Amino acid sequence: MTPAFGRLLLVLAALSVLLVAAPAQAAEVIAVDGSRAQRVDDPFAPARAGSDLPATAPRGADRRAHTARKLSKQAKRARRATALALLRAYRRDAISRTSLRRYRKVVARARSVRSRLPGSRGSELGNAIALVDGMALRHKLTASRMPAVFLILRRNTQYWPRMPFPSDRDRVTFRGSRLLFEYYVGNGLQLQPLANFKQANLMHGACVKDMGVPCDRRGLQRLLDELSRTAATRGGFKAWEYYFDFGGGIPPWISGMATATAIQAFGRAYDLTGEQRYLEQARPAFRAFGKAPPTGVKTTGPFGGIHYLQYSFAPRLYIINAFLQSLIGLYDYAEITGDATARRLFAQAEPEAREELPANDTGDWSTYSYRGAESTLEYHELLREFSASLCSRLGRRVYCDAARAFRSYMTDPAELELLAPDTVTKGEPTQVRFYLSKLSAVQVTIKRDGRLSLDKLGTFRRGEGFFTWKPGGVGSYSVRVAAKELRTGQGLRTIVTGQVESARPAP
Repeated sequence: MTPAFGRLLLVLAALSVLLVAAPAQAAEVIAVDGSRAQRVDDPFAPARAGSDLPATAPRGADRRAHTARKLSKQAKRARRATALALLRAYRRDAISRTSLRRYRKVVARARSVRSRLPGSRGSELGNAIALVDGMALRHKLTASRMPAVFLILRRNTQYWPRMPFPSDRDRVTFRGSRLLFEYYVGNGLQLQPLANFKQANLMHGACVKDMGVPCDRRGLQRLLDELSRTAATRGGFKAWEYYFDFGGGIPPWISGMATATAIQAFGRAYDLTGEQRYLEQARPAFRAFGKAPPTGVKTTGPFGGIHYLQYSFAPRLYIINAFLQSLIGLYDYAEITGDATARRLFAQAEPEAREELPANDTGDWSTYSYRGAESTLEYHELLREFSASLCSRLGRRVYCDAARAFRSYMTDPAELELLAPDTVTKGEPTQVRFYLSKLSAVQVTIKRDGRLSLDKLGTFRRGEGFFTWKPGGVGSYSVRVAAKELRTGQGLRTIVTGQVESARPAP
């Protein structure tokens, strides 16, 4: 190994620490207990890749969301809009007098604390207030949304004055509740439906198989009961909405993946407990998959079939892992309950998934969305997991082949073939060519009689590549090409060698 390549390996080894996939159960949350908070391990907090929100939409949409937030913060009528929304809901008998008083108290306290809270903490609480006011200005602060919206505002008011300042995407829990909140910079703490329903599935898993943690059936039921109270009415159906600006989406918006995971979690809870109320919670959510965006998540996919969207505000963003998980959630509910609607929703969209999945395979990695950027390591592994899940459920070759291929991309070293010419001419530039099967750092080393003639490093994608070399002498040169794949951080290396004869130029 040359010193240059050795240095490269050290750098890659350091990077691999950052690239290692998240464990099956991410553990750390900030647990708030009265006036104290500390980071603790939670065995049911789900892995980040499978329950978080990645980048989504074009920058123009981000700017529109930012502008909407800015206007809502500056609008002189913002406070009045929220007050009127509450009064209107009360006068229509949509909320009780007790709820009216409670919500007014939540808003008044939030504004009072914000007025005394300086710096970034004040800004985060102010943004959480602005999100509520913005919804009221757009006439979106309906009675069914108020339990979740004012719970979020109350938790932000409780957290920001003195609790540890979180990092972006840190998760927070509060004593007496199983709900997970997540910190999004500029949006404060937010209730994240997908993370919470993934948590419910993990809690169910601990009750039906050996996960190394005890079954907490009462905790699972408490979590699902809390989530039931945060559901809203949207376009005539039940939905677990997101109430913050994200990737171009202005609240309230929904996620197909989160909705299907909710249906799956309620189905599993019914299977565990036999309680019909969980079926009653799940069934009204099916209609999200029958309505077009931005109300629902049903759209036409790139291959002409039905596709279920990750984000109701991004109708042309076809995120493959989210689509597969939406299908898995519907399939599992149908298998558990025999529900004909869930089975039909699954059957009408699954053929599109069969077409989309191979289109997200680059030959050495996966893409995150149709014709989009490559997956991160975590999202590649998530897609492999979902492909394997559909393989085990359906036995269809397309899912089984994809699962095997995606795993091989993470575990197999690069295929490397030396295509260098057999003979070269002294003093004339020539290309030392090679074929590479996956993205790698490549080093070429050329020597004659033990003396170094060329030592170069470069990064190459799948396909043919080359280094330019000018032989300085006549005779036999040894060529060594080494490839270190760059995505997994597992140290997968391939080395090929060969000989090249250098001749004098023709007279």
